[in-house]
Amino acid sequence: MDLFESLAGAVETAAKSIEDDDALTADAPDEYLDPLTYAFMTDPVILPTSNTIVDRSSIAQHLLNDPHDPFNRKELTMDMLVPATDLKKRMDEWLKKKRMASKGTED
Repeated sequence: MDLFESLAGAVETAAKSIEDDDALTADAPDEYLDPLTYAFMTDPVILPTSNTIVDRSSIAQHLLNDPHDPFNRKELTMDMLVPATDLKKRMDEWLKKKRMASKGTED
């Protein structure tokens, strides 16, 4: 019962964190934005058929309806995706700096 009562607080905290991250990423470099949704990517992957980087969640959604690369129409499956680890590392470092700068201005 205690866990259930603490659920509302946990949900509120998670929602606040998402809002904060959305505000921090509003001025993100274009290379950090998914070209399909223009949202900040959280799990960037390379589409080997077009060498385009997109967020895993957006390409997964696309592939549910169409088994082709949206950029060149070649056949594409989820198991073909390649994690964009270098980009992810740069994005994480950029976001960490933004969070630190944000906390520094609040104090």
